Amino acid sequence: MTTVELITPDTNCEPIYQFLVEQMQVHYGRPLDSERNQQFLNLAEQFNPAKRSQAYVAYNEAGQVIGTGCLTPLDDHDHRPAHCEDLQTWGYVSRIYVAENLHGQGVGRKIYEAIEVSAQLFGYTHLCLNTHKFLNKGCSFWGRQGYVEYEDMQDEWQTIWLSKELVPLVEAAL
Repeated sequence: MTTVELITPDTNCEPIYQFLVEQMQVHYGRPLDSERNQQFLNLAEQFNPAKRSQAYVAYNEAGQVIGTGCLTPLDDHDHRPAHCEDLQTWGYVSRIYVAENLHGQGVGRKIYEAIEVSAQLFGYTHLCLNTHKFLNKGCSFWGRQGYVEYEDMQDEWQTIWLSKELVPLVEAAL
């Protein structure tokens, strides 16, 4: 059974950091060695409700980290959608990783569902994210979640940006 929990200052982040370092190596073939990449691990300090940010971790029944995901305000990021009219209503989804042996088993969906509910509660009306064409499982996952591509960076990392309009919680409940 998979459980998804909010990362708080009281969360033991060491296993989460190990998981993220492994994911960077698996997906991008590089270690977390630069200052910019080190901030990638700064979970408990960087994500809190006062900033309209959340970070989540998924555990298996043995308590092992099997996935992660984060939500931050889009105005914290340099690259923004051209069609973004109000930065206060846009959230940015990041660090969605699931252990490779668990792809296709609903772990990513559970993490994403927690993020989307947080986004709605924070008042975000839209979400965006970036992924890479070479991560084809990720690209198809985001399409199933209702995301559409809005920009191909045509860079060496094959970066594409996707966005989604959220259904307000009141409508979602009906």
